[in-house]
Formats: sequence, C-alpha cells, structure tokens
Amino acid sequence: MTNVPNGAGDRYHVYRPLLDLIGLSEGTDKARGYNETLAYGAYTGGPVDLVKMTLKQVDDLQGKMLAHPKNKWNSSAVGRYQIVRTTRRTIQQALSIPATALFDRDMQDRMACYLLGGRGIDKWLSGRLSLETLLDNLAREWASLPTSKGKGYYSGQNASVSIMQVTAALSEVKRRHEAGQPKIEVPVEVEKPVVPETVETKVKKETGLWGWLTTGAGTVGGVIAWLRDSQVSDIAAFGGVAVVGLLILTFLGPRLAASIRKIREELA
Repeated sequence: MTNVPNGAGDRYHVYRPLLDLIGLSEGTDKARGYNETLAYGAYTGGPVDLVKMTLKQVDDLQGKMLAHPKNKWNSSAVGRYQIVRTTRRTIQQALSIPATALFDRDMQDRMACYLLGGRGIDKWLSGRLSLETLLDNLAREWASLPTSKGKGYYSGQNASVSIMQVTAALSEVKRRHEAGQPKIEVPVEVEKPVVPETVETKVKKETGLWGWLTTGAGTVGGVIAWLRDSQVSDIAAFGGVAVVGLLILTFLGPRLAASIRKIREELA
C-alpha cells in the first residue's frame, strides 16, 4: 500500500478521500464514526467505545451481535468501515496483529486500506487494472458503493452514493499518489571534446617552432619582388639566411614527424 504522510502525519493520506467516502456511504460518519456498530447500536445494547477496545474484546462483542435474536441481517459489522468478524479475523491473521491491539482509528484505517489493496486499488494506480473492474470489486466489499453500472452489487441492497462521487474520490487518490512519487532526474551526458585539452597543449608545444618557421610562407610573392629590386649584396645576405633556414628545417623535420606519430599513438 502507498502510505505517504501529509503535513498532519496521516499515514493513509493517499487513500483518505476514498476512506471518507466509505464512511459517508456506510452511514457511520453521520453518527459515531469509528465507534459505530450495525444498526446504530441496536445489537450491542447501546453505544460502545470501539476505539478503546482490544481486538479480543471486539471479537467477543461481534459474537454477541451475531447471537442477538433480532439481528435479521446476521451481520457483525462494526467501526467506521463496517468490518464484519470474519473479515477482521482474516486481516488480523494476515498482518499478524495481536489480539491485545486496540481497534482504534489507526487500526480501522489500516484494515480498510488492506481491503482496498485486496480489491486492487494499487493495481489500478499503476495502470494494471481498469476503473470498471475496480468499481465492481469495491462494490463487492462495501455494499453501499455502486458497481460500474451504478447499481448495488448485492440483490436487495442499493448503493448510497453515485458513481460520480466514487470516481471523484478515486481521482483525488490518484493525484495524491502521483504527487507522492519521487521525481527522478536523468543526467544528460555532455559531449566530450574531440581532442583532449592535454593533447592539444602537447601539439602546440611540439609544433610551435615549426609554425614559427613557416609563418612567412605566405609572403613568398613579396620576397620575390624584393629580390628583383635589391642590390647584389642584399641578395647574398638573404641567400645566407635562406641556407640557415634550410639547415634548421633539415634538423627539425625528423623531430616533427616523430612528434606527430607520438600524438597519433596517444589519440588511438
């Protein structure tokens, strides 16, 4: 079951809209609510404080109700959700609840939510059960609720609330359920650079001198024009510089090639 407490600490906050509707449809909320018994105390000798009684005491009380000569319904329905003895015993055994536990408000809410779960409300919340099937299931559990056709499930018993009221309560249950689900943030992977920064730095370091030596390649046309207008001595001086440049290139060529191979190996 989905138990998401709200600000007031209600353990059954998600299901509260439907629980309140059942209290209305069963007619218990117009009287003593959690302390109400079948026919408003007609078979218990008057009002009783169920919320202060242990489950063992409630069991004894339900036995007396069933033995009452005027109990024409042969029912032992007690509490806000009118839970009969057979159902209460089944829940108590399934949840391993001791007989000394109190049949207080929290216990009654807990048992009612157990019944909601058994009728498929959590399957409906997760999209694994249709609304029509859920309505029919709930009408089997509480005769005061309508089936998907708007009628009581059991012969001779009419629903005391409308389908619209039930679906409205279920819509609020779903809203609270969805609001209580954790929001999962999916991280988006950022595309990595094609060339790592460390490799780029190494490339600049290894090829820096080569770039410096070749920056003048784009000015060849200007050099030729200068040669045409210069003196022989100037041309000779330029030739000496060119020879030195060629020697430097001859020395750095193998080193540059080795650097390129090394970088390629690191990128592989």
